[in-house]
Amino acid sequence: MDRLTDDLPLLELLCAADEVRVPGAHESSGPHEKAPDAVVDTYVIDGGRLLLTLWRGRLHEVIHQTPAESAEAAARRNDRLFAHYGQGEGWTEILDNGFGKTYRRTDQQRYALWSYAMDITTFGTMDFHQVKW
Repeated sequence: MDRLTDDLPLLELLCAADEVRVPGAHESSGPHEKAPDAVVDTYVIDGGRLLLTLWRGRLHEVIHQTPAESAEAAARRNDRLFAHYGQGEGWTEILDNGFGKTYRRTDQQRYALWSYAMDITTFGTMDFHQVKW
């Protein structure tokens, strides 16, 4: 395993906003472009950035902008992220648009997006996903 994959911050979706702890420097905060009542906080972490969307007082979306140096490292990182955010549930790929893949957790409570073109991975709640689309 590589150090960046091992040290990648893993957060709990739906935790209270005041419980979110990120081991990185806060870079910016602003409104979500598609959900004006949501706030996106950006943190600089080892290997890239972490964007956290807070909505209705809870964490609803985590974007890992942590591109890997190799396909093997990206696969290890994604295995760890999908296992964490899956919380024991599996994931089903529902779309590959040639730029990235969209997934739904088997209980339909979470979604994931992996942009293989930019190697960015997003995890979020379906409640928030429905609001922003």
